[in-house]
Amino acid sequence: MITSINKNEIADLWNRLAERFNTHLPLGKIHPDAAVNIHVGWPVLFQQIEYQAKFLGVKKCKILDFGCGAGEFIKRLHKKGHSVVGIDHSENMLFAARKFLPKNIELVHGNHESPIFDDPKYHEGFDIITAVHSLEWIEDIETTFNNFAKVLRKGGIVLFAVFPKSHIVDSIKIKDLFEDFDSPTDPTVGYANFSGVRVPVYIRDASFFDKYFEGNGFQKILEVYPPYPKYFFREYNWSGSKEPEMMILSYRKL
Repeated sequence: MITSINKNEIADLWNRLAERFNTHLPLGKIHPDAAVNIHVGWPVLFQQIEYQAKFLGVKKCKILDFGCGAGEFIKRLHKKGHSVVGIDHSENMLFAARKFLPKNIELVHGNHESPIFDDPKYHEGFDIITAVHSLEWIEDIETTFNNFAKVLRKGGIVLFAVFPKSHIVDSIKIKDLFEDFDSPTDPTVGYANFSGVRVPVYIRDASFFDKYFEGNGFQKILEVYPPYPKYFFREYNWSGSKEPEMMILSYRKL
């Protein structure tokens, strides 16, 4: 079971994992745990961001990427013409991002309680908030989403990817990555073990997110479970669960 751990300890864990999730390496050398984001999640997110720009009638969007890590995702968004801000609580991740990203991309050191969410500069300032595998590490998720709502404009969307329970259940069964969960069949809290670096993880199903967002002035617009492409297994010699690793959800602020 999860033992008490504070935000500084969590940040230190991700500092230790910065190289594992460095997405600026050549594609074939990126760790599979990071490469899955690129090959499975990012194509869906890029498509949805394009749809959102069309919905708003704009050529570029103002995007906040929560848990931006080493920043390759926002670098690609920037190349597409979008105005982007990245936030992450790992200094080591942001160090990598600053090395590779254009100087005019704003990077913020912080977490789900960052002062950025109370700064009038950002109040209702974003068209899109993205989060790729960065929400399942947060226990106080409602505070996170309440803060997202502060900086998201009317008509804006929250677009995020998290682990679905089916992936966790299968991973526990084959003893890959996830361990010490409260239940092997209905897991909600446990650990992800990244080669000895154990990070607390909180698993929520779609109904949880639906209840929060639809009860707080949002409309659901997307739920999708993208499969691994066949070439991914060949390229990265994937040995983990083949159950879809991402549940991608999106909600629009009304």
